[in-house]
Amino acid sequence: MPGSFAGHGIRDGRVLLAGAVRTLGTPPEETAVVDDLLLATVAAAFRESFAAAAGERPPADVEAAIDDAVAWTRAESDEDRLHLRDRLLPEFYRRLDRFHDAYHGDDRPVVGV
Repeated sequence: MPGSFAGHGIRDGRVLLAGAVRTLGTPPEETAVVDDLLLATVAAAFRESFAAAAGERPPADVEAAIDDAVAWTRAESDEDRLHLRDRLLPEFYRRLDRFHDAYHGDDRPVVGV
């Protein structure tokens, strides 16, 4: 899972995903209903993970990709109960990565998960 963040010094996107999991501290079996509070918490975890991995706060392109990943995840999963580690976080990361790619000229479909 190399990801689109190499330009920010993050060669492997699994670093962001693992960091978000650590930040959230979710047990492996944890599920939750997707709502605005959960999505805000997930977004904050990815921001913190990016900052730890890149050594800087997320720049505008990463912030925009996070915001778009939140909006798309809300539209696709609002009020669904999802497994955090196996479903919500990996899907959120894939959307984040694809939106970030789209802002830099990649022509992959943005939301195909």
